[in-house]
Amino acid sequence: MKKELQKRMLFMASGLQVREDSLDNNNRTIEGCAIVFNKETVLYEGRYYREREIISPSCITEEFLQSQDIKLNLLHERSDSLARNNKGEGTLTLDLREDGLYFSVPLPECDLGDRALALIRNKTYTGCSFEFWPEESNESTTIDKDGREDTLIVHTKFNKISALTIAMDPAYIDTTINEAREHCSKKESDIEKRMSEEEEAEDNRIADER
Repeated sequence: MKKELQKRMLFMASGLQVREDSLDNNNRTIEGCAIVFNKETVLYEGRYYREREIISPSCITEEFLQSQDIKLNLLHERSDSLARNNKGEGTLTLDLREDGLYFSVPLPECDLGDRALALIRNKTYTGCSFEFWPEESNESTTIDKDGREDTLIVHTKFNKISALTIAMDPAYIDTTINEAREHCSKKESDIEKRMSEEEEAEDNRIADER
């Protein structure tokens, strides 16, 4: 199903680490997995509604990566870019594997690079977010055992990946994530209102039959 293009950001705990190299104690290369395929992420979970998301391997191909301009940022700040891969060129190395998109980069010798390196080493920064525009997805909604609507979105094609971000937790500060949460919260409220109206109608029906 094609949808209107909308920027999204998704956090994944990616095993972010400084590359081990016994021959170089001053190694500044970090590595991790930016995007994990076929891993379910819960975007919203409420009493009446839940929404989950999965990234399919078909979203990213080598040809797709060669067409992208992807930055590596620190904590979602566009002004704090550590590296870049522009159509295959740059210090940000991308490695597409069966289970996801991996990356490695030698951090620059500057205040920003030093800060990122220190906080990755002490495990303050533990994962990555990635900023993307989904183009095609399959969406299905079922009712779980508790009577809650459960929507699963499986992305099958990306239009664009604009950035990877070194992050410490899934604290989505991007406005589009807030919009997505507002959408889910509104859906939860709509379902609760509908269920309340249905219960009231049933109570009235039973009262009329007495």
